[in-house]
Amino acid sequence: MKRWAKRFLARGVFWRQLLRHAVLNAPPYTEPVAIAMWSLLFLLWGSGRRGVIRNLAAIKPGSWMVTNFLRTYRVFWNYAWTIADNVRFKEFRTLPDWRFVGLDHFRALHEHQGGAIILTAHMGNYDLGAHVFSATSDRRIVMVRAPERDPETQEFESEQRGRRGGESLRVDFSARTSDLAIDLLHAIEAGELVAIQGDRVTPGIGSIDVEFFGKRAAMPTGPFALAMASRVPIFPLFIIRRGRRSYALQTFAPIHVQRRSRNREDDLRPAVEAWVKDLETVLRGSWHQWFAFEPFYDEAAA
Repeated sequence: MKRWAKRFLARGVFWRQLLRHAVLNAPPYTEPVAIAMWSLLFLLWGSGRRGVIRNLAAIKPGSWMVTNFLRTYRVFWNYAWTIADNVRFKEFRTLPDWRFVGLDHFRALHEHQGGAIILTAHMGNYDLGAHVFSATSDRRIVMVRAPERDPETQEFESEQRGRRGGESLRVDFSARTSDLAIDLLHAIEAGELVAIQGDRVTPGIGSIDVEFFGKRAAMPTGPFALAMASRVPIFPLFIIRRGRRSYALQTFAPIHVQRRSRNREDDLRPAVEAWVKDLETVLRGSWHQWFAFEPFYDEAAA
């Protein structure tokens, strides 16, 4: 396929540019219409639609296929809103309303001395949450992201993140697996916070099989191995969209990873399973904000 045609694929840059243009140029009262139309067009994305439906079938067992099809639209609809909210924040510094769930655990993170790991998922508004947290903390945050599959989309997103970036927030991409682990270890040793998404395995990243919503699924071990090496806690934290420019920040009890035996996997497994338990808790109530567009389990292994 020619390069210009790839721009119009679901992961192509055209759709990000189109939504950004609508947010910046259309009257605010037309924003919900633009979001609805953008989400409706994304229902034509066959592989993404099927991936969300498969995941919903595991999260909500017994649901009808047509019900999960309609739920898929809601997932795309929330995804579009998070992109729009990011645009408004970066261009106009429009901050949403926030409320906290698990405030004691959030305070523990905020007051923690030294480096730590924030573990989150592909849901809610990961980017906006990192920017808001960095603005309220006196420590630097290193945010690790999986790169976009489309090179033009990756270039576009990198440019947008650099428009209003600051010294308190740095973005790294998990494709640099050879050097990234060392860089993150140094960042933690310097007292910085490392924010990582822990619900998706990317090529070249270590993983471990666990039970997730009754299915055998692979979870990345990188964040837990990093916590073990640096001897710092992991704070599970989720950014959950509640409504138009309104979010909740939900924090769980810290997870500690300790080396107790010669078997590294045995030492990592309890921490990974604790993370999966927190993730299941959040997704049962906020399934419509999990932006996992590929099935998290293999049918043959289910």
